[in-house]
Amino acid sequence: MKYRRQGQILKIIQEQNIQTHEQLIKELNKKGFNVTQATVSRDIKELGLVKIPIPGGGSIYSSSIDIPEEIDRRINMITDTVRSVEYAMNNVVVKTYPGMASAVAASVDASMRGDFLGSIAGDDTLLIITSTEEKAAEITEKLRKLFH
Repeated sequence: MKYRRQGQILKIIQEQNIQTHEQLIKELNKKGFNVTQATVSRDIKELGLVKIPIPGGGSIYSSSIDIPEEIDRRINMITDTVRSVEYAMNNVVVKTYPGMASAVAASVDASMRGDFLGSIAGDDTLLIITSTEEKAAEITEKLRKLFH
C-alpha cells in the first residue's frame, strides 16, 4: 500500500501544481487513499520531494528524481517488484506484483523520459507505448537490465 500511495504522490505532483500538504492529502483522498498529515509528511521525506519556486510567486512540490543518484535509489527500491518485461509491436508490458505498477511507472517515466510516447499503469501492469517496434524492443532490453 505504501509504494502504491507513493507512486500516486509522484503522479499527482507531475500532473498538478501542489503547493501544500493539505492539497496533496485532498488529491490522495480523491484517489481512495485515506491519509493523515503525518503519513504524507513521511512520504514526502522518503520520496525526497522538494519545493521549487514557480513563476508569479509561491512554490510547488517537485521530485528530485531527475538527479541520477535519486533515480538509481528508486530503481533499486522497486527492482524486486517487477515480474516480467515483454513487448508486442510498439507496446511494452511490464508486469509487477499487485499494487506496484504505479510506483514502477513513476520511476520509468522519470528515468526514461522522452524514450516513449506515454505510459499507463494499472494495479499490476504498466503499458508503455512507443513510436516503433524497434523502440519497444530497445526499451524492453533496457528495462530487463534494470529490473533483473
